[in-house]
Amino acid sequence: MRLSRLPAVLVAGVLISGVVACSTTIDGSGTLAADAPTGTPAATSMPDPTADPTSSAPAATPEPTTPAPTTNPLVVKRKLLCVLERGAIASVNSQFNKQKDRDAQIRILRTGVTTIKGHISRSGLPAGDGIRRAGQSVLDQLQRLVTAASGGASPSTAPYNKATQGFQKACNAVE
Repeated sequence: MRLSRLPAVLVAGVLISGVVACSTTIDGSGTLAADAPTGTPAATSMPDPTADPTSSAPAATPEPTTPAPTTNPLVVKRKLLCVLERGAIASVNSQFNKQKDRDAQIRILRTGVTTIKGHISRSGLPAGDGIRRAGQSVLDQLQRLVTAASGGASPSTAPYNKATQGFQKACNAVE
């Protein structure tokens, strides 16, 4: 159950900043108004010093750039849930493995349940979404661990590990 936490936290920060930066939707035809400032200096046409001054050929005009593709909000939500839940899984696993006290381990698992449950509920993904279902599977297995351990049993972590692997696989398929 050991995973490195730093890469997941770093990726989470990057994705969260990307989501915040891309949170505004702009409607329109995709062209700027003639008087709209672009934030870049206007291009000025400089004469070509090697050109023949007697030539009357028109100056070449630059090709128009194509706009960047629109981001699919469903993909953004999936990627965000992946990053957040991967970070939570890594944190739970790391803290759990460091702790030798059973009561402390159970508290760590309970905190993981609360954290992951919050990520899933706030993800905005529909209940039938594959990423949400895979995340829910991890949550269900983590809850089973808490319930069994709280009742005095020593549950196997194999089903939880299998669920986290399934979640990782589903997240790796998100494009």
